[in-house]
Amino acid sequence: MKTRINKPSRSNCSIRLALLINSQILLWIFSSALTLILLVLLLLLPGLSTRVQAESLSVKSSSLPVAVIISREIKPFIEMVEGFESAFQSGMDQPVVRIFIDQNSNPFSPDPLYRGTHVDNYSFIIAVGPSALSYILKNSGLDQDKSSQIDNSSKIDDTTVFRLGSKLKSNINSFNTARKILYAMVLNPETIIPKGVALCGISLNLFSEDTFLKITDIFPSVKKIGVLFNPANNSDWFNYAKKIGVFNKIKTVPLHIREQADVNRLNQQDVDALLFIPDKTVTSPTIISHIIKQSIARKIPVIGYNSFFHKSGAALSFILDYRQIGEQMAYKIIALSQKEFAYRESDHTKSCEPTDPAYHITLNRSVVDLLNLELGSMLPSELMVEP
Repeated sequence: MKTRINKPSRSNCSIRLALLINSQILLWIFSSALTLILLVLLLLLPGLSTRVQAESLSVKSSSLPVAVIISREIKPFIEMVEGFESAFQSGMDQPVVRIFIDQNSNPFSPDPLYRGTHVDNYSFIIAVGPSALSYILKNSGLDQDKSSQIDNSSKIDDTTVFRLGSKLKSNINSFNTARKILYAMVLNPETIIPKGVALCGISLNLFSEDTFLKITDIFPSVKKIGVLFNPANNSDWFNYAKKIGVFNKIKTVPLHIREQADVNRLNQQDVDALLFIPDKTVTSPTIISHIIKQSIARKIPVIGYNSFFHKSGAALSFILDYRQIGEQMAYKIIALSQKEFAYRESDHTKSCEPTDPAYHITLNRSVVDLLNLELGSMLPSELMVEP
């Protein structure tokens, strides 16, 4: 008996072929979709990773206190710190640790949150005064010139490549350290901060181009002004200010005061006004009062930089507002804390442009009347007239 074999019909073959084709199409669609998803993930993951890292850095930074290292416990420094703490803690939920420098240049603090002076222990460190700035630069390894490069004539071999890599790593570490250090209440900080180290801060360099413009706005008759300073202390500042055009609108004459005998020679100078700038040689109240009395006798107005000059008879005084300087620093720290792009060097530099210290101008009305000085028609809005 023969077994009968049923041959597949044409319709069944067509159905099987259609199913096979459809399954191949579905498989192709699925694999294409999977490939597309993988490509999208590959594109997004680096950005997600960077964002997660930035957010983790931000959280880590904001969980740390801000350290304020104070050079000396003197009234101007403490006023600045009080202004900083008040403004900062009203905008940020972060503690502030006060750290002091003793006579042996050793840091100490009664604050229980004090963890030494290493930058990694704080979100930011603010150096108040020159001693604190010098200390933190040395303690952080930033007290050396970072701008030097490997000699271009050096042979490029494996050793040189290794040295270049080590230097690049060192520069990155230096930047990461420097971006957390700020300074305030420092006169001529460029004499303390090494070349190649970019720090954010507020100096006590009060006399800028804007300051001299305000002097001429107040006293239009002042065309030539004598600037008193010891060249050992401020010749670099004077030459730099001249180079960048600070004195463009007024003629300046450097009057060098190296010792007591130089004071007596000021009577021989042909100037329209005398300007005191912060200089450790010319800080004696006796010398200042003597120069002011001599100048009034010669009908020459004196311009000073604190309330003592005003009380001693200066016609005009640019008075630093130490508490407001602290507020300026608080706003700077808050801005740096809230900007993620501050992690990049170029944007960090952009967000840390130099800031002039806060001040107000006081006019001594009785001295102005005594010297019969003419006042300008467009006086600065911040000018305060006092007897």
